[in-house]
Amino acid sequence: MQRLNKVRLSGRAGEIVFSHEHYGRYYYKFMLTVIRKSGAVDMFPIVIEDPIVRDNDYNGKEVVVTGAIRSMDTSKNPNKHHNVNYIAADKVEILEEQVPDGDINEVEFIARSCTKEPYAKLTPVTHRKVSNLFVAIPRDFSERSDFTRCTLWGKGADLAVDVKRNDYIKVTGRLMSRDVYVNVEETESVYEISVKEMEKLEDEEQ
Repeated sequence: MQRLNKVRLSGRAGEIVFSHEHYGRYYYKFMLTVIRKSGAVDMFPIVIEDPIVRDNDYNGKEVVVTGAIRSMDTSKNPNKHHNVNYIAADKVEILEEQVPDGDINEVEFIARSCTKEPYAKLTPVTHRKVSNLFVAIPRDFSERSDFTRCTLWGKGADLAVDVKRNDYIKVTGRLMSRDVYVNVEETESVYEISVKEMEKLEDEEQ
């Protein structure tokens, strides 16, 4: 099966802080602010390894980030999963100025659907048709996968209904963030893919 997991984002970088150490390799993190054409703002966690950071100070600067979607299970309950997405960067380029035509937000990947019975519904206010798929993106050279949610609108929502569990799909779109309430006083950020194009892959293409 072909492996594909590509992300390209541009925006303003926040302060770099230490993230974690893994088998002697050190990782750092910053939040990237990406502005949509509508003016709405998305914020994404970017994780970078020490050799990429070097002596660069990204804080407050316009950057282009390329990398891959990753997920981390933060649940302490072994019977439940709570996957949090971030971008594992393989390159961060400092720009002289903001991208002229607006911030870049591009994702492309091949994934396996984990949704048993997807369905389309109408949103309560705008009455737009929408469907969601929870998918697993296989990693290169590993048995592990990264999990994320895809949102499809209009005709795409109808197409999603035909995707069965364990079907492979190729997706292009953009990454989005939003805050959801954990309880009355607390929110958390969740990330999902707004799908632009989706192709169901046949067995011979996997």
